[in-house]
Amino acid sequence: MSSKPDEAARPDRGTPPAAATAFVSRALEVPHLDPLAVLETLSPCGPSAYLETPARGVAFAAGEAVASWEGVGPGRFAEADDWLRALTASLRSIGTAPRICARFPFHAGGEAAGLSSRLFLPAWQVISSDRGTTVVLAEAADDQAEARLAARAERFLRFAYRPTGLPEPDAHPVLSEVGGPWFVSAVRRATELIREGAFEKVVLTRAFDWRRHRPFDAHATLHRLRSSNPACHAFLADTPNGSLVGSTPETLLAVAGDALRTEAVAGTTRRGSTPSEDAALADALLASDKDNREHNVVTASILRRLSLVGIEGEVASRTELLRLGKVMHLRTPVTARLPARRRFLEVAGELHPTPAVGGKPRASALPYIPGFEPHDRGLYTGAVGWVGADGRSGELLVALRCAELSGNRARAYAGAGIVDGSDPAAEAAETEMKLRTILESLA
Repeated sequence: MSSKPDEAARPDRGTPPAAATAFVSRALEVPHLDPLAVLETLSPCGPSAYLETPARGVAFAAGEAVASWEGVGPGRFAEADDWLRALTASLRSIGTAPRICARFPFHAGGEAAGLSSRLFLPAWQVISSDRGTTVVLAEAADDQAEARLAARAERFLRFAYRPTGLPEPDAHPVLSEVGGPWFVSAVRRATELIREGAFEKVVLTRAFDWRRHRPFDAHATLHRLRSSNPACHAFLADTPNGSLVGSTPETLLAVAGDALRTEAVAGTTRRGSTPSEDAALADALLASDKDNREHNVVTASILRRLSLVGIEGEVASRTELLRLGKVMHLRTPVTARLPARRRFLEVAGELHPTPAVGGKPRASALPYIPGFEPHDRGLYTGAVGWVGADGRSGELLVALRCAELSGNRARAYAGAGIVDGSDPAAEAAETEMKLRTILESLA
């Protein structure tokens, strides 16, 4: 783990629980609820979060903050875990303990950063799976807290969705790339630096602004994403300007019990328009020297990073194909056991960012990215999800195939991994393929 920044450089951490602050939560089983519809109905002010994997039948939504932490800098994962320990010590849970919502931007940031890392204990959360629906409510503890929780529980036991109409048609939106036509020349320069030995791989990303007359609808966009991309993880995380919504194929880290899983996802081609073309493209991807080198860099880095925190990862003997709606990727699942002495955020901080979104070596490649990219990534290629109050469970996704929605503007992102032999035109085409997932789902 990186060392913590100097105390004088630390930003305001939000509302960390002090010694005199206590919280209470109550869990209840309720009739089936759609967490996304609950989120749309309640339309919470302030922070909110959503995560769904349709293929697994699991979904999670949360809103409003009872307690929160914010931080920047290389020690942000360790500081977040310190706050989580203090919160857990001050929390009394009746039934299932609450999940703590989490976001970590791609860049560590500094005092001038526009987006900080954030954890928050939500006032309400809805967790749905094939086993049923659980609601967890939280309050600051006082003599009336349990009575307030009981009164709030009644709403979820008899929850009524708020009907919403279909979005009105809009005039053709205007799509423009941030920074103009910079990408192809940047890929050429990046491959030169690779040949010179500056780094082995670097990921370059593009940003596109889509403007129209009426506001974008985050909930309708998420509904489209979960319907059209069931193998991916649909997600929402709040930002200072609005909400980041997307459908990512990649998990940074998931831990249940002591079973740990992560994955290497790198190497991309398009889907074919016929079965034979699709099969031929899949065979070509599996045999591609460039894509396999890019993929192996990510896999090796994940295994090495896990070893730095005393975890021995296991991989399948063969790389598999991850087939999605528009593209397919090379994928290698990684599994392990989380040692008793390790915590979720400790491992996540070691893994983030992987070479699939940053570069290798990390220390050499990452400093070049701001000089190449004319935009701030913000949460794009960062980590979004939740961590358990126990500090050992959780799920963080890599924020890909996404757009930040802010009123009538959507900023959509896509990127490509650059290694020796990368073709600038092919890398540009790859980013445009990836963009289609989010652009076609914007509502």
